[in-house]
Amino acid sequence: MGVRLLRGRSVLITGASSGIGWQLAMVLARRGARLVLVSRRLQPLYELKQKIEAEGLVTPEVVECDVSVREQVEALKVRCEKAVGGIDVLINNAGRGAYGYLHQVAVVDHEAVVNTNLMGVIYCTHALLPSMLERGSGHLVFVSSVLGELPAPEHAVYGATKFAVSGLAESLYHELAGTGVDVTLIEPGRVRSEFAQVSDTPQERFAQVPSKSSLEVAECIARAIEGRQWKAIPDALARFGIDLRRHFPRLSRFLYGRITRRIRRRGAQREV
Repeated sequence: MGVRLLRGRSVLITGASSGIGWQLAMVLARRGARLVLVSRRLQPLYELKQKIEAEGLVTPEVVECDVSVREQVEALKVRCEKAVGGIDVLINNAGRGAYGYLHQVAVVDHEAVVNTNLMGVIYCTHALLPSMLERGSGHLVFVSSVLGELPAPEHAVYGATKFAVSGLAESLYHELAGTGVDVTLIEPGRVRSEFAQVSDTPQERFAQVPSKSSLEVAECIARAIEGRQWKAIPDALARFGIDLRRHFPRLSRFLYGRITRRIRRRGAQREV
């Protein structure tokens, strides 16, 4: 699906109220896509809608929806069919985290992470995939994380959900082969966005890790959609780490253990 083919295509973005989702909406709107912007928070979506309209671009549809609630996703599907006649590209971007040692984070917070990051992706894909298969065309985009392939102390459940999303995407890549429905997996590294604040991750922890802006990641996603890429990892250092873990697992475990311990020590020193 090239740039010109994005023009007029209906694209649904979950988690569009901030970060990657917000920037991706602007990037795709400038490519002429007809957007359906989804989030639990309406006010930021209306602000995003106004910004898109101010540039003279196609007015997006704004929908309040918690993707972790199946009934709301079913209602979203109906809304999309009425508003844009179905979705050509589904971007499963909504996500949340809960920072801390596994046993110290409340179970209800772990449940919220699992329900949004994994069940939300399943609900949206399950709701919108059948119509793509009927048309014989469509594109599923899964925004996972490098933490789905690399260990993540104090982000164990978040990493587990992203591991699951990456596995889901790869399974669907093979499951949907020959149907006309493309699958793209995106695994960003650290992104400068609201995530640290919302997940209660100390800023000191994030400050020690190389990062990309939300716009840089959004542009990477847009290129991956245009090029019908199977997988994109925007962060070069993360790509190296993943390759190292794949080919030299014992060395990777040793090095990663030393790096994470150093990061935690430095973070603790800065917090004192």
